[in-house]
Amino acid sequence: MIQHILMHSFEMSIRRRITAACALLLITLLAGCGNFFVSNDTVVSIALSPTNPTIQISETEQFVATGTKAGGATADVTPGATWTSSKPQIATINSSGLATAVADGTTVISAKYQEGSAQTFLTVTSATLSSIAISPTNTSIATGATKQYTATGTYSDGNTRNITSTVTWSSNFPNVASISTSGLATGISSGSTVITATSGSISASTNLTVSN
Repeated sequence: MIQHILMHSFEMSIRRRITAACALLLITLLAGCGNFFVSNDTVVSIALSPTNPTIQISETEQFVATGTKAGGATADVTPGATWTSSKPQIATINSSGLATAVADGTTVISAKYQEGSAQTFLTVTSATLSSIAISPTNTSIATGATKQYTATGTYSDGNTRNITSTVTWSSNFPNVASISTSGLATGISSGSTVITATSGSISASTNLTVSN
C-alpha cells in the first residue's frame, strides 16, 4: 500500500514537471514567433529627421517621423506618433513633432508609432548669429536651369550650422532669376542678379549670372 502511494506521488510529480516544461516551451515558441502576428501594414521601425539639430532659444524645429512597415513600404507617421522630450525644461515638443527651445542644453527627442520607435538629440543654444556664408559664390547658370544655394551661419560661440531653411532668400532681379524659400534659384532670362540670404539684421550676398 505504501509502495503504491509512493509510486502515485512520484507519477504526479513527473506529470507536474512535464506540464511546467511544456508551458515554458510554449511561451518561448510564442515569443520567438511574434513576427507572425505582425501584419504587412504594421510599422516596425521609424527614422527621424533632422538628426541631432541645434537651434537657438525660442526657435522651433519641425521633426518628421518616417515609418517602415513590415511589408517594406514607408509612410509619414509624424501626426500619429507619440512625441516626447526627455528634458522639457530645455525643449518641449507637441503632438505634431514641433519642438520649441526653452533653455540651453541637450534633450532627447523620441517618437513612437505602433511597433516602431526612434530617438535623436536636440541641442539648444543661447549663442547669437554673427555672420552668414553663402555657397556657391559668384556662379552662373543657363536659363531654365536651377542652382541650390546653402547658407551657413557662424555663431557667437564659434559654432557653425546649416541655416538654409531658416534664412530669408531674395533675388534683386527676380526677372533674371527667382529663388525659393529653400534657396533654390531658377534662371529666367539672361543677365545678372544678386542672391541674398537674411536672418534678422545679418545677411550675405553673392552674384548669379544667367545666360541663354
